[in-house]
Amino acid sequence: MPRHIFLFLLVGCLTAVSYAQYAEDSPPPFEVYGLASGLKTVDATGTLVVVNPGPNQPLRFTPSGLASGARAGFVWRHENVGLTADLGFHKYSDRTGSTSLAPLMVGLRVYSDEHYRTSFFGEGLAGAYRWAVNSGNVHFTTGKAIVLAGGGMDIRLTRRLVWRVFEFQIGLGGSRNGPLSTGAPSTGITYRFGGQ
Repeated sequence: MPRHIFLFLLVGCLTAVSYAQYAEDSPPPFEVYGLASGLKTVDATGTLVVVNPGPNQPLRFTPSGLASGARAGFVWRHENVGLTADLGFHKYSDRTGSTSLAPLMVGLRVYSDEHYRTSFFGEGLAGAYRWAVNSGNVHFTTGKAIVLAGGGMDIRLTRRLVWRVFEFQIGLGGSRNGPLSTGAPSTGITYRFGGQ
């Protein structure tokens, strides 16, 4: 019986030492991610006006739900700071019409230290988005600027594979008569590579 206790303690100590050794290593320098994402856009002016309807012409289409979509991105990371490139596509439709928003952004991400395989991050992104609306006789596509800030939580499953438990971004997108405010929750998988 004491032999089993000794073996159990030995395995526990070796596991703790190997885990502590990984915590001292820096994470791989590159990561790619794929996320399932939602997007909610609220018009700050009350009338969504972009290019193709005339000035101050309402769209008669107000998305009232969460647009579903996906996001993919690439991060080049050095220690706890990363340069991020992010591409997304979100679409919402109901009986009155449809709208889609496809942002392309770049920015900076700052990571916390990892504890118990868990880390957090904050980010700031800027770029442009392609916005398309099809509703009745209103059909247009336009591109505008967008800025986002957000953060999230990662849980490392293996040295390379990470579960992004949640990520939430809030931002402002340009439109003709004022800003569009957006909110986007996401979850998905990140794969880290490069380094040793």
